Amino acid sequence: MGKQLRWFLVLVMPLFLGGCLFDSGVEWRAGPYALLWIDTSENTSICRDLGNGNWIGRIDGTVFAVGWDGRYLVAKQHPSFDRSQTNYFIIDSANDGEFVDPSSVVIGPLTALEFQRKSTEMKLPKFSKVLESLD
Repeated sequence: MGKQLRWFLVLVMPLFLGGCLFDSGVEWRAGPYALLWIDTSENTSICRDLGNGNWIGRIDGTVFAVGWDGRYLVAKQHPSFDRSQTNYFIIDSANDGEFVDPSSVVIGPLTALEFQRKSTEMKLPKFSKVLESLD
């Protein structure tokens, strides 16, 4: 009986473990940035590409709208997937880099009014990608 159980485990366990692997995807990409999701679409974040499949987080989920003009990235986020709240963020890519602390390049969270003021002042891009399913 022990030998049969061992063979059962050897043959069946990889199937169970294979189901534990995560899925991911890229919803949008511009410059060194991407809107990535891991496991579910609610886990969307803005990340910076470090190359060789490595990423570093810049704005945590749930990010549902982004815009980019070659310098500034703008993002809308529902914190903890709470659609009753919307935060706004700005990244100045001119100050961003591989080893830069996100807190030194990410402005936010901002309210809608604060973002509107910054948008006018800094001539920020419009939101060009909106994930309607998360809006």
